[in-house]
Amino acid sequence: MGLGTVLEKSMERDMNNNLFEIGAAAVKRAAQRYGGRYAWCAASITRWKKFCGFCDGIGVQSPAGVNYEVLVLYADSISNCAISTKQNSISTINVVMKLLDLHWTPVSPRKLIGEKRTLVNSNPVVIDRGLVNKITNQLTEANHPLLADVVNLAFYFGLRRREAALLELKNALHEAKQFGWVDIVRGTKGGRGRSVQRRVPVNQSQLVVLQGLCERLGERRCLVPEDQTYKKFSDYVSNELLPILKANGVSRLHDLRAAYACNRYQEISGYIAPRNQSDPLLLASSCADTHAREIITGELGHGRIEIVSSYVGRKVRKK
Repeated sequence: MGLGTVLEKSMERDMNNNLFEIGAAAVKRAAQRYGGRYAWCAASITRWKKFCGFCDGIGVQSPAGVNYEVLVLYADSISNCAISTKQNSISTINVVMKLLDLHWTPVSPRKLIGEKRTLVNSNPVVIDRGLVNKITNQLTEANHPLLADVVNLAFYFGLRRREAALLELKNALHEAKQFGWVDIVRGTKGGRGRSVQRRVPVNQSQLVVLQGLCERLGERRCLVPEDQTYKKFSDYVSNELLPILKANGVSRLHDLRAAYACNRYQEISGYIAPRNQSDPLLLASSCADTHAREIITGELGHGRIEIVSSYVGRKVRKK
């Protein structure tokens, strides 16, 4: 069994592998194998680290989660960089992914940089409550009610997988009734919830979701059963939920967070999110757009407003 195959199987077993460390280690091995190449090694690791920072922001945690769509989003996020910088970045990602032997099909940097705007705008989020109800009904009928709960928390509250799994349900319901918001603390990226408030506003539909969860789960603290680890529950999500999502046209759980962001964008700005609106004349003003993005940035648990573009679409100026 080759080293690449071992790495691939290891990543399938552990959804929380460090994307940067795995790629950097592969680059260092390649540099040693070919007699040094220290400058190439340093430059590749620097570019890979920036890409991994972006992936962290959109919930991609392992090389197995990197795909063409992720590269399209990344290319859009660095659109203000020089063309050579953008092409070198995509080339480095191709090299690292190939080193990891994940059956990676190289993406043409020239083609991607030239197409990225069209690709982003032609990839709208078409997930509505009807589709979410269909998915949750399928999961419940298949005896996977906890996975239906994960879907609802991602769609209605914009939660990541870990955040949905570890949300303290009774506390959340109390906050929703008492204050009209839920403060997301457990399971946040980098432990941000411990020191940074992340309040998600709660409307009547969201309150119904929380009430239903608490009534059905009783005294349970969160979605993860007491006799399970989060790792085991996360594997359960990967093995049972993701196939059903894909069968319904939802590529990954992150798309439900994107749907939440697009819905909130429309609620705040009064306009359809750029990702779902192809007519630039029907977009929000720059002021309204920025205001919506600032609010959504906090609700999704991000520290940088530019990350929101991967959810609601790139900011397009009216001509």
